Amino acid sequence: MAVPLSAQIYGTPDFAPFLLDKRVEREDYNLRLGPVLVDVVGTFEVEYNDNINYSENNALDDFILKPGILFGLKWQINEENELDVNLGAEYWHYVDNDEFNDVSNQVSLAPGTELSYRVLVGDMIFRVYDQIEYSFDTADAVVVDSNGDVVEGDPTSFARYQNVFGVQSEWFIGENVFAAQLSRTDVWSPDDEYEYINREEYKAALNVERDLAANFTVGVGTSYTTVDYDEDVNNDGSEFSVGPYFDWKITELVSLYTGVSWNYLDYDTGGSADDTRYGNDDQPSDLSWMMRLSHTANDVFNHQLEWYRAITGGTSSNYNEIDGIRYTAAYNLTERVRLDGTLGYEENESSGGLINDDFERWICGLSTELVLGPKLTAELGYRYIDKDSDAEYQSYDQNQFRLLLKYDF
Repeated sequence: MAVPLSAQIYGTPDFAPFLLDKRVEREDYNLRLGPVLVDVVGTFEVEYNDNINYSENNALDDFILKPGILFGLKWQINEENELDVNLGAEYWHYVDNDEFNDVSNQVSLAPGTELSYRVLVGDMIFRVYDQIEYSFDTADAVVVDSNGDVVEGDPTSFARYQNVFGVQSEWFIGENVFAAQLSRTDVWSPDDEYEYINREEYKAALNVERDLAANFTVGVGTSYTTVDYDEDVNNDGSEFSVGPYFDWKITELVSLYTGVSWNYLDYDTGGSADDTRYGNDDQPSDLSWMMRLSHTANDVFNHQLEWYRAITGGTSSNYNEIDGIRYTAAYNLTERVRLDGTLGYEENESSGGLINDDFERWICGLSTELVLGPKLTAELGYRYIDKDSDAEYQSYDQNQFRLLLKYDF
């Protein structure tokens, strides 16, 4: 069995049950075909990455060329019905490492790819949606042999699909706003060696929120999720979460968002493969939270500080408990030039399983957006990641440089 480094948690996860699947929103549409609005954006990115395989010992560097397209369609059928189609796709070409130039490791579908239909019934809004994502990473594989021992493997393509089909509704009762969601998520890999990640997740969630004042909103959210793996390696389980949140605009320039949830996770006994037992049957209950303090200093500078704790499902373990802090800032040098920066630190504790990946991670980045014309923008960016893990072969550092051009037709 192979576990790629990129299978571990990578980005900052969701924090609380009241984060429902967000509808894809587009700011501008540049074409009209009868009643249909169309938006087409072409992109071209050049990335240099000094560790494309997330390796601790044998890093591979490469230039990656990424032409892409962002496509949006909105059809306002009538006052009560609306159809939205959004697509984000990229083609990757590795300049130096030709062995990775395979279709399964080159064409990606972004998380914003979605088909959505909304209908208004009285004071209630219903949305039926389907979101699909296809992503891949070129990463060192950490192989778990039949004895349960971890050995290092060659770089491999870790490809996976994720499809979310769901129904959301929103309605008003007095001064209260109710929002509900039912969804099914399917995750699967086209490669036999990664079939152990294939699973179905079912989620039900409900939020109730109310404005206590013009600048103060409170709410409570709850959700219940079940996870069912196709193979008996990772553990099937469920998660129940409930908690309050509030959004407070303290002044015209300062705002505070806080959300806390209590989480209870219930897992089956440890999975097995090749007569080796993995995972555990811990039944953790713990708090997760998110605090975000935002400050608009003036017309050209704004920044925010986030402190969070999250419990997320793991690909090679039952769950991960992650604590982090992150600072982000944006500074408008001129009307055509903006600087963005971020600095974050995270600690993760794994529940154990195929890989018991307890780690510390630093992430920092700096980018600038340049408006080159009415339709053309450019972005120059740099990101550094330093991960220090207790698990074998799971530590790495990585530098990424990129130039992104966007042309809005």
